[in-house]
Amino acid sequence: MKSISLLASLAAVSAICVSVACSSKSDGNAGAGGSSGGGGTSSGGDSTSGGSSAAGKTSTGGTKGEAGDTSSAAAAGAPTTSEGGDTGSGVGACGEGVLFAGDPLYNDKPDAGKPKPAGQGLLDDPPIRNEAIAVIGNKLFVETEFEIWSADLSGAAPKIARIAGAEPSGFVNAGVACKDTTFLVMRDMAAEPNGKLVVIDYVGGAVIEISDPGGPNCKSDWVAGTHAKTADPGDAYPLAQGDKDGPGAQALFGGDPNVTGVGGGGIHKVAVDPDGNIYTYDEGTKKYKMIATDAARTVSTIGMNASGDDNIMGLAFLKGKLYATGVDGSNDFLLEIDPATYKAATPKANVKEVFRNRGDQFPEISGTGHQAIPAQMVTDGQALIVSAQSGYVWRMGTDGTVLATLAGSGAFLDYQDGFDPLKAHPATDWQLVSSLSNADGGPWLALDGGKLYWSGGIGIGKYMVQFSCP
Repeated sequence: MKSISLLASLAAVSAICVSVACSSKSDGNAGAGGSSGGGGTSSGGDSTSGGSSAAGKTSTGGTKGEAGDTSSAAAAGAPTTSEGGDTGSGVGACGEGVLFAGDPLYNDKPDAGKPKPAGQGLLDDPPIRNEAIAVIGNKLFVETEFEIWSADLSGAAPKIARIAGAEPSGFVNAGVACKDTTFLVMRDMAAEPNGKLVVIDYVGGAVIEISDPGGPNCKSDWVAGTHAKTADPGDAYPLAQGDKDGPGAQALFGGDPNVTGVGGGGIHKVAVDPDGNIYTYDEGTKKYKMIATDAARTVSTIGMNASGDDNIMGLAFLKGKLYATGVDGSNDFLLEIDPATYKAATPKANVKEVFRNRGDQFPEISGTGHQAIPAQMVTDGQALIVSAQSGYVWRMGTDGTVLATLAGSGAFLDYQDGFDPLKAHPATDWQLVSSLSNADGGPWLALDGGKLYWSGGIGIGKYMVQFSCP
């Protein structure tokens, strides 16, 4: 295969994200060069288009790179652990990484067939459209924008099958068995400490919980926003549009359409704290929301962004604070939101800017003039684990200090000659090839039991890598 460095393109792509808001419903999760084709019950597509869903909500994907100069990636330097590190933790790079699910080479095999909702092997073709991922015990969950798939990892030959949703779907529906649950366009998913899943339906304007996910009593429940089976609003998305806190059944997100305009932003990104409270970011109002665990599932505003240009790409809750990461077009940033100090009269005052610069926080990117493009976040209980579209996974302190490079070796449109993604490699040798994506895209992460799961892909070659981590 030919290789080409992505680093020279990252800053320009993040600027494009700002100019187009990076959240178009018609673009699904593809954005600037990405692709979300090949999942659900849609056709596999071809090697350059990235495929498109039957619902028409995913765009064409990026094409493979031609032969190019990889000096930008080389100039980024080998992954390192920062001086000092996280005192007392001793955490460094992850160990070996192995292909866990999907097929990173699927773009070379466009005629391999369609996904099998009733179940297929983790490495069977075609790969499903793995986006947000979660692990609960021995079960893996994958969100594809329209569907949720699950695999029981306790068996010798795990299979992954659809447990909720359908592609295409003309309405959002919950409060029913998982097999009857449908979504319009999901934007994120997370595991809760009680063993449930929470998903964010961006177009449906709904926060939905899945109980007994992957089990015999799998069921969905409305949590906040839309609370009734509702048809796709078309260009007037999202549903439940407005700005209203209070009981979840009465909550509105996305802002006043007279202010945000038709097709305004909605809720996307989700994090959960150890007590089970849910956090999300409302793109339409630029507000951070908390959904409590009380009987009414009360929604409260806990902060508001000072910058309207911020593309929030990941949320994580750690030690009483909510953290948000992303890009503003020319800068990477990390924000800290303190729910305990929120005041309605000064809604932006408790949103602290931890850093905002062009990558000086990141050892491999510093000095190259390129951006890290931090994306999804999870936590290990002590620090933030951050994936980036520049091809790395970092462990980061809440002060923004990079404590260790856990995995990755730089950004490439395709694998460098000689690298075989079907074989095991040390974590910091892995070429985490992933399409450039918009603010709703990955790469995605999940962490459980000393295993770190990275999910990404190029075009319709979606795949997941499992790393053994200290």
